[in-house]
Amino acid sequence: MSTLEALHSIIHDQQAPEIIRNHVTDVLQYALRNRGGYFTDKELKWLAEWDDTRIPIAANKLLNASKG
Repeated sequence: MSTLEALHSIIHDQQAPEIIRNHVTDVLQYALRNRGGYFTDKELKWLAEWDDTRIPIAANKLLNASKG
């Protein structure tokens, strides 16, 4: 979880270059869509609450799939 917290900090750091923030978002989105099994339910619930629209959409899809 601490790694995700660090990535969350980078995404929300306005002093970080935008290209870095976008890359972190893209990588997380890719991991959620293609390697979702790496994340725990706790992590998915937290990711589903992020401000960025792409990450919560991917996280919610995994959460809904695990409930079904």
